[in-house]
Amino acid sequence: MTCPESIREHICKNPSLQKSLLTNRTQAHPPPRPIKKRNFEKIFFERHTLAFHRDSFVAEIKNDIGMANATLKQEVLNNIALVYSLAEDSKLSNSLFELTDKELSFLAEYFHITKTQALFVSIIFTLNYTGRKVDLDDLSSYFNCNPLKILEYNDDFVELYEKRLLRKNNKSNRYRQIKLKGADEEICINQIVSDRIFKSEPIPEILVDDLKYEDIFTLFEKLYELSNQRDNDEITTSELFEQTQSILDENIHFPIIEKTRFLGTSIEEKYLFLYVVWKFLEGDKDPWVELTFKGIYDRPKERFTQIQRFLAKESNLIKENWLEIEDAAFFDDAKMKLTEKALDLLTECNIKLFNKDLDKKKKENVIQPDNVPFRKLIYSDNEAHQLDLLKTLLLEENLKNTQERLVQKALPKGVTALLHGAPGTGKTESVLQIAKATNREIMKVDISASRSMWFGESEKIIKQVFKDYKSYAKKQSLTPILFFNEADAIIAKRKEANSSNVSDTENRIQNILLEEIENFEGILIATTNLANNMDTAFERRFLFKIEFQKPSITVKAQIWKSKMPHLSNEDCELLASQFDFSGGQIDNIVRKNEINEIIHGSKVDVKMLIDFCREETLNSQNSRTPIGFIVK
Repeated sequence: MTCPESIREHICKNPSLQKSLLTNRTQAHPPPRPIKKRNFEKIFFERHTLAFHRDSFVAEIKNDIGMANATLKQEVLNNIALVYSLAEDSKLSNSLFELTDKELSFLAEYFHITKTQALFVSIIFTLNYTGRKVDLDDLSSYFNCNPLKILEYNDDFVELYEKRLLRKNNKSNRYRQIKLKGADEEICINQIVSDRIFKSEPIPEILVDDLKYEDIFTLFEKLYELSNQRDNDEITTSELFEQTQSILDENIHFPIIEKTRFLGTSIEEKYLFLYVVWKFLEGDKDPWVELTFKGIYDRPKERFTQIQRFLAKESNLIKENWLEIEDAAFFDDAKMKLTEKALDLLTECNIKLFNKDLDKKKKENVIQPDNVPFRKLIYSDNEAHQLDLLKTLLLEENLKNTQERLVQKALPKGVTALLHGAPGTGKTESVLQIAKATNREIMKVDISASRSMWFGESEKIIKQVFKDYKSYAKKQSLTPILFFNEADAIIAKRKEANSSNVSDTENRIQNILLEEIENFEGILIATTNLANNMDTAFERRFLFKIEFQKPSITVKAQIWKSKMPHLSNEDCELLASQFDFSGGQIDNIVRKNEINEIIHGSKVDVKMLIDFCREETLNSQNSRTPIGFIVK
């Protein structure tokens, strides 16, 4: 692009050109004042006597700046540059239009507008490329004329807005005492116009956006841009919805746009839904209701009405569970967010969701089946039977067929299991081994971290656990296991109402948990040491209820043998009969044996194992007197 400065510089540096412009004046006018470089352009613009030399002047400039055989882009930009150069300090005089007649004629034909309109487009276009929008003061300063002179051309500006060659927005009017129409408006060239120019493409008579987009994120950016234009008063609410509808009509090939056609919502609600989706993808998961509606509705009364309607949950987006409102103490504190149903829709439409919190939880709380070491567990016949049934069900083909059958019969398809019994009987390890055998990941929940003492927080945490699980499960080829380890605290019997604030909170947690399990469609396994204290409401929520009993002497002997193969069967039976240990306690003895072997280089004998066993339980009658206690 040839900048105005290059034209000025060319004129000022070419004395012969200056001389040719000034020597052929008519004698009816007084001789010109001596020419100085600093004021030559002003003299040139004001002297209409030079008008008849315009052709030779322009021709010489064009040849000098290389406009011969110019492309359409070059032709347009060079004509704009010349008009811009000649218009400065011209006071919008008639001589300006005489001097730039050919350029304005070319531009008028290119833009499908009048010559006067072409003049203003040229000036605003160039000023925009200095990095600023243009207001009334900018134009009057550039032309060096009274601001009211610009207002004489108001009809031309109106037509340029209607043709969409220009865009306008209102500047902040916060400190103005008086507001006159047009006084606070900024003007800029429509981006479509500049794009067409730089692509060396003609401007169509009806300027329409290219509404077909190659990717969904570009479409979202366009919708967001419309919101910014509306918020800056560059377009009206009506124009916002009209343009949105046009975009949706042209981009039905995107699954998310096709889905919105069947939401049964108006264009207003479609736009709101897609706006919240875009905010979510940008990282703003819960935008403010008031600020969002402020960017959509230009009339305060309409905006207030729509906010009230939305907060009253009269919107179809709320009724159909696409958006939800977060609890707020005050009107202007309300936030909204996508529901789980909406997030599922995005996943179905192959829109990748970036959830940093979930990714962090995955690293911290997810156990990969490959990372679980294989361990042979020994059960009673009843335990083995039930666990084998559960493990066989969780094989993918079996689970898929079973869930299909359950859905056909209108039965819950979720698999829930409660493993209960004394500590150290192998409940947690059994869950790990089932996950390994079925190649399923485990999403482990830390119950103690969920029992926040802050009012209302625990309930939110429990809800979020199930939301995170659902989102995580959708990304996995095999449904993971949601594992509530040591769930005693949240499945215990509910307290009497109003007994304490803590009790009230725990009751609310349990109510939420009961509701979530009732509608659960994945795989949930919970363990507890205190089944007798479990609330009866949870009993029917668990499909499998497997009790882990203290192992019999026979089972304990098998456990001893499996963990310490060097022992004879008789020694294993001796240990099993003398000590009522769980599998976990036996593990402690095995660990001590390994430590002793490393330190002393030999395996311990039965006599030392018996000593280890007596030390294991402080309350055992076989144990030595505990240190620090005196027997009376």
